[in-house]
Amino acid sequence: MIYKILVLGDYNVGKSSFFQQFEKNIPGATKKPSIKLDLIEFTRKIGGEQITVNLFDIPGRELSNANRSKHYIGVHGAFVIFDICSPNSFRHAPFWIEELINYNGFGKVPVVLIGNKTDLRATSQRTLNPIDAKEYVFRLNRTSQKDNVENHFFEVSSKSGKGISLIIDQLLESILKHRFPKK
Repeated sequence: MIYKILVLGDYNVGKSSFFQQFEKNIPGATKKPSIKLDLIEFTRKIGGEQITVNLFDIPGRELSNANRSKHYIGVHGAFVIFDICSPNSFRHAPFWIEELINYNGFGKVPVVLIGNKTDLRATSQRTLNPIDAKEYVFRLNRTSQKDNVENHFFEVSSKSGKGISLIIDQLLESILKHRFPKK
């Protein structure tokens, strides 16, 4: 089975840089031709199972809602990215998650909230406290328990690509738990 995962978030939060780190840091990741979207395909081994992933970089608000919403269909999980130096981009995270839930055809699906641009924390005057994002994911998990959906939060610097393998593996494990719950 091929799992469809989206990279979502506002314009200028580093989605494309985050996306490109998969191509650089995940063995066997290859960029595939796609109309209007960037697509990377790769395989990961999770719990003894080979999983093929199609990772799509969705343009932010520059696409109209109608054009953007069709890309959510059949999505199994998502990375929702915000810039830790832009509190507004964090405040928009619920918009992206709600849009994903409304249009994917599955309802609630696993999400990894990513605080990006940690390399700028020391030089920026406006940085978001990671506790705010952790609290948001905690509340998200409480409302998602009955749907067997597990969400996570990580901070990264898309410049370095450090931790990309851990983040994708965490999301894939959550997708598998959601799709195939243990009885």
